[in-house]
Amino acid sequence: MQTRPTHPPAYRTIRFCDACLALKMGAIPREVREAVVVIGDRYGFQVAPGEMFRMSKEQMVVRALAA
Repeated sequence: MQTRPTHPPAYRTIRFCDACLALKMGAIPREVREAVVVIGDRYGFQVAPGEMFRMSKEQMVVRALAA
């Protein structure tokens, strides 16, 4: 019998700033910033100060809360 992992899925631990999220999506950074404002804490995403996935600096980041 398989057991479920006790750690959260990877998508819940990866955080992106709006500029890097735009680069990853192939979008314009300004459009991503506007979308992040609209998303806020709705739609299964969290927008909060934190450390980004690839950079070691504190800034506003977005992360998924659910699949």
